[in-house]
Amino acid sequence: MALARFLQISDLHLGRPFAWLSQDRREERRRDQQRALEQSVHQAIERGVHAILVPGDLFDSLVVDAGLLTFAIKAFDVPGCPPVFIAPGNHDPASPSNAAWAPRLLQARGLAWGPHVHIFDQPNWTSQPVPRLPGVRVWGRCFTANVESTDRPLAPSAVGAVTGTDPRGFEIAAFHGSREGSCPPGQKITAPFSDAEVAASPFVYHAVGHYHGMSRIEQPLTEGVKSAGARLAYAGSAVSLDLTETGVHGALEVRIEYGHRLPYVEAEPVELDRRRVFDLNADVSGAASADQLDRRIARALDLSGVGELDFATVRLSGRLPAGVRWSAPGAELRQRAFHLRVDASALKPEHDLDVYRKGEPRTTEDRFARDLIAQMDAETDPGKRQLLERALYHGLDAFKLREVSPAWDEVSA
Repeated sequence: MALARFLQISDLHLGRPFAWLSQDRREERRRDQQRALEQSVHQAIERGVHAILVPGDLFDSLVVDAGLLTFAIKAFDVPGCPPVFIAPGNHDPASPSNAAWAPRLLQARGLAWGPHVHIFDQPNWTSQPVPRLPGVRVWGRCFTANVESTDRPLAPSAVGAVTGTDPRGFEIAAFHGSREGSCPPGQKITAPFSDAEVAASPFVYHAVGHYHGMSRIEQPLTEGVKSAGARLAYAGSAVSLDLTETGVHGALEVRIEYGHRLPYVEAEPVELDRRRVFDLNADVSGAASADQLDRRIARALDLSGVGELDFATVRLSGRLPAGVRWSAPGAELRQRAFHLRVDASALKPEHDLDVYRKGEPRTTEDRFARDLIAQMDAETDPGKRQLLERALYHGLDAFKLREVSPAWDEVSA
């Protein structure tokens, strides 16, 4: 029985602007990305893998500055780095104008990928043998433009070129695409494929990029399949790229047993991101001051294990006494996390709306409240209803407290 080992990493998006972070935090997060790439190569060497698979979006865009490109090339150009197979994705396509992949443009900058790095620069499947693994080939295909694609990479017509498999080895795929029925919110469907196409493909394993969360398709041992275990896997983004990307981020170590039986595939997460992303809820009902509200938020952070290196979104809920104003976390609370976002949009003041629903309106305040409540009750669109509710609360604050504060909104620290 033979064992093949690969390290799969994708969706680093080097060069990401991180515009939602403060200026100093943006640069620090970009350094986190670079550190993750360095660590992935170190892990590959330490684990003795036979190759590194990069199924797309190593870079964030077509425009890659010389410093970042130099870093990426040098990250793989270290003693002991195994062969690297890169299949450019929709963010960093292998177009003639992309200096990251075009040999002529690289040469003009005095740069070149090492001889152990292979770039799949064709939109159709092509293959390369894996040194030290007789009969094993990596097949890849790339994007050639930063546009959505309806091409189906695993359609029978597309994989028809995958022939001539050596009985001593197997075929694996590295590509960028969208698993149908599993598209995360905010992600674009591009180069789609179905689970049925995965099951029928000639590849023993599919290393896929594009989705930023780790996921996989498990294949039980049944008659007629090419492999059992992890049939396909997304490693996800190597580091979380925004506040929606919770969970473990890093790479996958892929192990394939083969030789005397059907190939069996395991995929083990390799955590690379030193920061975690949390999405929390905190009930602040009855908090009588900004300090009390901050303490409720701090308790939610403590209970969830949020550290000073982490990202956290805290969604506030509950009702606050009239007159309590909270516009931003205090200085001590801001130091609790690398980036803290507080969403106060679900907070409500302790105004008793039933009072305005009963009886005849006699004052301007009564008529204002009765009118907006009627509009809210008739509105079926949740977004518009929320806007009407905020207008009602701000208006009642003006009538009762003689002041209006931009409360009930989102705050970042």
